[in-house]
Amino acid sequence: MSSPASHRDPRPRPEAQHLSNGRFILLGLMALNLLALLAQIAIDFSAENLASASIVFTSSMLVLLYLQWTPALQTHPLSTFAVFGFGVTTQLGALLGQTAYWTSLADNLRVPMATFALLAGFQLLALIAHTGYRWLMPPPAADQGSLPRRILQKLGLYDTPTTGVLWFMGYVGLIAFLLGAGREGTFGKVMQGLIFLTWAPFLIPMYLIQLGDSYSSLRKQWPYLLFFAGLVVLLGLAANARQVMLSGFVTIALFALLGALRSATAVSGKRVLKLGVLGLVLAALAIPLSDLATAMVVARKVRGNVSAVQMVKETFYYFQRPDALAEQNEEQRNATRGKYDEHYFENPLLARLVETKFHDNSFYFVSTFSQSDTELLAQTTTDMFWVALPEPLIKRLGVDIDKKAFEFSIGDYLSHLSQGGPLGSRRTGSMLAQGVALLGAGFAVVYIAFCLVTFAMIDLLSFRNRGGQVVLSAVGMLAVWKLFQNGITNDSLHAWITGTLRTIPQNIVLFLLVATTARAFGMLLGGRSHVANNPPDRPDGLRTPV
Repeated sequence: MSSPASHRDPRPRPEAQHLSNGRFILLGLMALNLLALLAQIAIDFSAENLASASIVFTSSMLVLLYLQWTPALQTHPLSTFAVFGFGVTTQLGALLGQTAYWTSLADNLRVPMATFALLAGFQLLALIAHTGYRWLMPPPAADQGSLPRRILQKLGLYDTPTTGVLWFMGYVGLIAFLLGAGREGTFGKVMQGLIFLTWAPFLIPMYLIQLGDSYSSLRKQWPYLLFFAGLVVLLGLAANARQVMLSGFVTIALFALLGALRSATAVSGKRVLKLGVLGLVLAALAIPLSDLATAMVVARKVRGNVSAVQMVKETFYYFQRPDALAEQNEEQRNATRGKYDEHYFENPLLARLVETKFHDNSFYFVSTFSQSDTELLAQTTTDMFWVALPEPLIKRLGVDIDKKAFEFSIGDYLSHLSQGGPLGSRRTGSMLAQGVALLGAGFAVVYIAFCLVTFAMIDLLSFRNRGGQVVLSAVGMLAVWKLFQNGITNDSLHAWITGTLRTIPQNIVLFLLVATTARAFGMLLGGRSHVANNPPDRPDGLRTPV
């Protein structure tokens, strides 16, 4: 097997000649990481907080230096972004978020030092696994690679979809959301599986950046994009579904971040100013968006009993009442200060993006386990692997198990074993704590093996074109948030394994089915069916429409 060095571009790397956008962002994150550490010293000088902040600082710097000193983002962008995402959503995000609110990093955590030490340890294991993986599996040249990759190329996964195909997908996803929300059975599962296509039209600006005006015209597309975004938000409010509203915007933001981190273009003062203004705008929007999310929670008490129009009215009614929002936030804090405490951030949006508190809860729960608790967890873990399989397959295998008896999460179960908490609340758990409880230090070996499999699956969603550049498929772009947040971790072991071995192939199949249908309609109407992914070579490595 050849090493990655044999696949490197012999031309001088732009980073060696100037400060690129990617390097500028990484240096900026390093600076923020250091400033947050210094601020934590002033906020809380206790040994527990200083130790926690130091662990997070060291772990975060290790990840940022890995991105800075290696070509991982260029050669294996999606798996590298998953490793980076693990660090942000468990450690760096907590340090920056709590510091921004001038709050102790250790505040509201049960076992902060143990939590951050274990998270940093798993972060190190992931970096070791990814380093070995990159040397063993360099990105193949165009028209080469493993059999699965060649099959996916033949099926058109790596073809750039036209604007018509992306719009078709977006409305299919929107219809699937309307038909599948809250439904059970095969039909409901299929519809829910298609929802990830809802934000496909917002890949158009991404392709415009790569391909320029030869792909489409932003002037023609942006009014439709604005209308579509408003429609999704309106339907999300009507259905009181925050996830659908949030996922699209976060996906776009994360994909833009990944693109910026990979950019070799020289940074300019004008661009820095624009990024600064954009950052201030996003910071200003964080408060009203957080209030809107809280208003949706308050309005949820009438969901199912009123019309969609009335639900929107109820949401905006509470959105305009700061007293009601403050009361709701206080009720949530009081409700979670019992046996299962989820309160960590003052901002609800940060609480959804940074998962430190959920890991902290789970590590604390498993630290109280007796031998009998561990045995019960082992049996339940096995049962949940069976439950994750489709019902027809379970019956064919002759497994006697009732899925309805397992309508609870691992977070519920860990709390139940440790504190006697109720089952069925769907609390968020931690597969890392679950693995440690089951295997102890031996889980490190299992985790590295799982990471290697996950990296290989994730990177099937990217490919090297004939220009030598590794680019993302449309499915990879749409999956970027899930990979960032849950690529190498999840709330349970069975959720991580099924997410890697079932969800990724499922998304590929559904994408190809809808794309093939859209292309067939396009050909009937005389339009282009796709944009070629292997054009004649261009100096910039980008693709040219045909």
